[in-house]
Amino acid sequence: MINSFNGHNIYSEEERTGIRQSREEALTVIDQNDSLLFDIQKKILDAFIQSQIAQSDQELSKLEQGLTDIIRQNNNNLVIYWYAFTCYYHSIFYFVKKDMKNSEDILEEGIDKLKTLEPKSSEHLALLVMMEGFSLQFASGIKAAFISKRVNDNGNKAIELDSTNLRAFFVMGSNDFYTPEQYGGGEKAEDYLKKAIQLNDQSVQSPYLPGWGKNSAYEMLIRLYIKKQQWDEAGKYYKEAIGQYPDDYMINQLARELEK
Repeated sequence: MINSFNGHNIYSEEERTGIRQSREEALTVIDQNDSLLFDIQKKILDAFIQSQIAQSDQELSKLEQGLTDIIRQNNNNLVIYWYAFTCYYHSIFYFVKKDMKNSEDILEEGIDKLKTLEPKSSEHLALLVMMEGFSLQFASGIKAAFISKRVNDNGNKAIELDSTNLRAFFVMGSNDFYTPEQYGGGEKAEDYLKKAIQLNDQSVQSPYLPGWGKNSAYEMLIRLYIKKQQWDEAGKYYKEAIGQYPDDYMINQLARELEK
């Protein structure tokens, strides 16, 4: 079990209960007649793929506008989550196109939306960690140092609030995976990622809640073992991953590395 808190609790039990209740309330006030919100995660990921194929951000922009319209009517923290999630993939779209200004701007817009939420659930914090971790490429010096500390603090809070949230462990593993060794990176990624793949996609089954991250945790864990040339471990987790995600493009690409 990962101990990220050195025995110190960031939240009281009363605060944790309040945040859980806030998450449940956000789900109950979702208008289930609004077709946009049903299976919204898949819609966002599909829009990202379509945008890459078409070399146009039209589908992502349409989703952002649709979510913005809902937020105007009902400032629900779950809808804000999905708006920020769309901004993250919109930022990646611009980043791939080497349009760094738009990539940074749309990412900051999503981050700012998430920061307005109080209290933040484990899911909100995990997404914030992922987005601010991505924003580090646009920062330098003291600003980057502040962001790095915030990423670590929020990741620890996400785990404390919900130790069954695989995304909390995944984003912390990802952060450590991409942190250079000279800055202390690479020491915790294995434990975080192994914990992530042991957890369920969702602790509460719902087409309105997040379910992402497990396939990416597998991919990153396999890459970590390949980097360390621990071929038996890499092969073991590749077999597990491909069994669960046979159509995952990134996991399938790892087969070439394992054949070398």
